[in-house]
Amino acid sequence: MSAIDTLIAQISDPRLRERLTAEWDNAKKEKKFGLVFEDHLPELLPLHGAKPRKGDLVCRRVYGQIGALKDVWQIQSIHAGVATCVKPRNEAHPSEPTRAAAEPVQFPVDELLVVREFGEPIFPALVPVDAVQNGPADAPWHTLIEADNYHALQLLDYLYAGKVDCIYIDPPYNTGARDWKYNNDYVDGNDGWRHSKWLAFMEKRLKLAKRLLKPDTGVLIVTIDEHEVHHLGMLLEREFPEAYRQLVTIVINQKGVAQGRLSRAEEYALFCFNPGVTLAAHHDDLLSPDRGDSKRFQTPRWEWLLRGGTNSRREDRYGLFFPITVDPEKRKIVEIGDPLPPDQQPDLSNLSDRRTAWPLRTDGTLGNWRVSPPTLRQLLAKGYVKLGGFDEARGTWTILYLGQKAQNQIEAGVIEIVDRHEVTGEVTVRYTESQQRSIKTVWHRATHDAGSYGSSLLRGILGEGGKFSFPKSLYATRDAVAAVVRDRPNALIVDFFAGSGTTLNAVNLLNATDGGSRRCILVTNNEVSAEEAAALSARGLQPGDAEWEAQGICRSVTWPRSKYTILGQRDDGTVLTGEYLTGKTVEREKARSFTQIGFVDPAQLDTLPKKKQVVALIDGLPQTLVKDPCPFIVSEGHKASVLFDPAAAEDWLEALDGQEHNTDFYIVTPVKRVFDQLKAQVVELLGPILVPEEEKRPMSAGFAANLAYFKLDFLEKERVSLRRAFREILPLLWLKAGAVGPRPELKRGEPEPVLFAPEGSNFVVLLDETRMGRLLKSLEGRTGLSHVFIVTDADESFKTMAQDVREVAAKANPGLAVVQLYRDYLLNFMINKNQDRAAGHTDTQGARA
Repeated sequence: MSAIDTLIAQISDPRLRERLTAEWDNAKKEKKFGLVFEDHLPELLPLHGAKPRKGDLVCRRVYGQIGALKDVWQIQSIHAGVATCVKPRNEAHPSEPTRAAAEPVQFPVDELLVVREFGEPIFPALVPVDAVQNGPADAPWHTLIEADNYHALQLLDYLYAGKVDCIYIDPPYNTGARDWKYNNDYVDGNDGWRHSKWLAFMEKRLKLAKRLLKPDTGVLIVTIDEHEVHHLGMLLEREFPEAYRQLVTIVINQKGVAQGRLSRAEEYALFCFNPGVTLAAHHDDLLSPDRGDSKRFQTPRWEWLLRGGTNSRREDRYGLFFPITVDPEKRKIVEIGDPLPPDQQPDLSNLSDRRTAWPLRTDGTLGNWRVSPPTLRQLLAKGYVKLGGFDEARGTWTILYLGQKAQNQIEAGVIEIVDRHEVTGEVTVRYTESQQRSIKTVWHRATHDAGSYGSSLLRGILGEGGKFSFPKSLYATRDAVAAVVRDRPNALIVDFFAGSGTTLNAVNLLNATDGGSRRCILVTNNEVSAEEAAALSARGLQPGDAEWEAQGICRSVTWPRSKYTILGQRDDGTVLTGEYLTGKTVEREKARSFTQIGFVDPAQLDTLPKKKQVVALIDGLPQTLVKDPCPFIVSEGHKASVLFDPAAAEDWLEALDGQEHNTDFYIVTPVKRVFDQLKAQVVELLGPILVPEEEKRPMSAGFAANLAYFKLDFLEKERVSLRRAFREILPLLWLKAGAVGPRPELKRGEPEPVLFAPEGSNFVVLLDETRMGRLLKSLEGRTGLSHVFIVTDADESFKTMAQDVREVAAKANPGLAVVQLYRDYLLNFMINKNQDRAAGHTDTQGARA
């Protein structure tokens, strides 16, 4: 026996002793090992604006403010504006009467606020609030839902159970700074149960979130700091036992935050990988030194097609003088011409139309290309030839190609082809070695700074009026999500602690960078801060009032940020300034460096020591390279080259041919004309430097994306059962079908149709089962369908109708889902908190064909 058994045995009251013995026996049977915390009272949601009805749970308003939600009553009856209320039964012990249950009380209806207990059956609907469209009409739409995230997760479970690729959340960190609420009360550092409340709060949501993830390849990412990281890790271990879990440390403030002891510079991201997940390697492991000259910025060299140096005149190689036809709008090489006969001059009168490229040298004379027309045609077919920029000085295009060295490296597997432009056909290449690495579990990037790329970036979008505490770095969020969905261009991402909307911003940036069509669902409440709530209350305002709601996070931060970043401008027409960092490298032309050493006469450099004195002035070039007779220095291991004697210029240029790594040139001559001529010859020989750098995207460009904004509402079960809620449920059907194309609407006052088949949508709804023939006729020859909804209460008839639909439409619409309304909807949400959720979903699935 334990000490508690001994103490219970000492209780004289037999009834109390019996009750405590029974409770202790139950506790011993359900004893928890590892993470232990109290479940606390059920969470309750206030429904501002809801009219109290018989049977509703309510709490009282006190002086215009919400009282403690824990003091809950149930309306027994309403008469003449007065509600008779009783205490609800204790559902944990239904046989036990609750305090004052036999004593009904009366309250004015105006003093009551309807509440919903988390876990009780709900019947959700989505009320359209706003929308922004800046992408193709038929593109999938992102979604913003203003709601408490628990009930929103219940709704998402109906819409997307087992279909979500990645959940990324940034929950309240529970620092004690009154940054979150439990049952409408702020939890601060003085609350002795704050850790326990936080765990109970998170547990409910994680259980629902787990159902959304793809069971094999779904990934959950939760960011957190030191206050709850260890508790959260244990909770995830308990709720996701089948997942592979890893902890990532992210440096978010390199300066650190002084806390009297160690200066904190990091926060954490916990990744839960379902069993089938593998992550693609990437050029940036997010930890290795990130310098501009690092290996991640090294790309294979594209060479100038125009020959330079010796034998670079037309008369030197007549067979290499030919035109290349260009489509300037598409920036595409259209045709490789044949060599022009030696006695025929090219027509250069139409160079301004930019449709023909000739090998014209920098001095305006006719030159030649490096490869013959047949070889160039073969290279063009492989995608190894591309347009550079249009050279206004020469009046022709710069043509680039992958030289023999790069071609051999492709054959040897040193260079890989990662993409091919869908219009021009040109390839994107990269080195296979050193470029692709596994992402580390410690991230240290300047772009992850939460100040510069979180708070400052948000102020730049919303202005000083857009207040939000501690927004995430856009790039830390992008990198976390991209690690999971980089190779999933059509991924579905959910964030049910959306806050300022960073996740959607990051997903749009990722899509714009790699051409993906990933879809994002954001959920956030519309809470105001503790300080704002106090100020609004002092003015006699309360939640639900228009002015109060306008200052809530969703309406004042999440929605405007999402809208402005999609459009690239604010509501007042001012454009967003600044640039996004895409994380993608592009090649920019950069001029090579030339220095004239005019204070020395070349004739005076007649000894090696004198030449070494010159070399000593050049940074990074060792004097050991000076060897007799040494008229010049060209080294494969150094970027600098020196010409000591201009009389050896031809040999120097021949030695430089193909040495693209030489970027800095030092020419010893006091004669400016000689220096300029040699400089021009080197430029013609090697062309400009192609420097890989990170591509930037103007914020003013916005994103080709669409976003629908909804507010969660609740329906009466009877309206759904009696088939009177089609208008309210219609947005759910659109979302369930993938939110493709414009959201169809049934306008208020418009009668419900027999068959709802909106043009441009990928779903059809049959509302009158007796018109099955009409449905089947409408499906003949139709493509692009994903869902057919049939309203019927007859299960057996539904199975037959579903089979008929598949026979007509499934071949032209692979993966077509046929869903029974409203049984599918009702069964999903008629799940009491004490029922087994898994069993409930078994019934739901059974109702689907």
